[in-house]
Amino acid sequence: MDISQILVCAEAKKATVRVVGRGSFQNAHQLKSFYLGVIPNGTDDFNVDLKECTYLDSTFLGTLAMLGSSLRKKGGQLHVLNANTRNIELMQNLGLDRLFTIQLQAVEIDVNSLKVQAEPTLSKKEAGQQMLEAHEMLIEVDTNNLCKFKDVVAYLKDDLGLNP
Repeated sequence: MDISQILVCAEAKKATVRVVGRGSFQNAHQLKSFYLGVIPNGTDDFNVDLKECTYLDSTFLGTLAMLGSSLRKKGGQLHVLNANTRNIELMQNLGLDRLFTIQLQAVEIDVNSLKVQAEPTLSKKEAGQQMLEAHEMLIEVDTNNLCKFKDVVAYLKDDLGLNP
């Protein structure tokens, strides 16, 4: 069984997130819950460490894009560290390198202060809404993503009862 975790730490204006295992729709809400909790307190410099990340899906990537967009609007920064070649290609192909820095050389992260991010309980509707927002953000970042995600967005809107 694949165990995936989101490990986090926020100190002053700096936050660190480490994705262990898969970054997917199953744990994207943990990332979002964390950043929504610390950004209002002045945290505006995020490092997302993908050293132990084996996979990123579009919902997780869209959630990263939402974080990057939110920080950029506030003058903050998001740095993605230690991503493998596949994950770098995914982020670049979706245009996410326009929202945040993808650090290509290895960076050591102090993991001693990282804690497992609590997993908020989401209803099916809340989870669907978050997936929709993530995919809409991917399309907003780069209109070339429309053809990649229009069917997902349409399905989620139907499922949420948002289409007339």
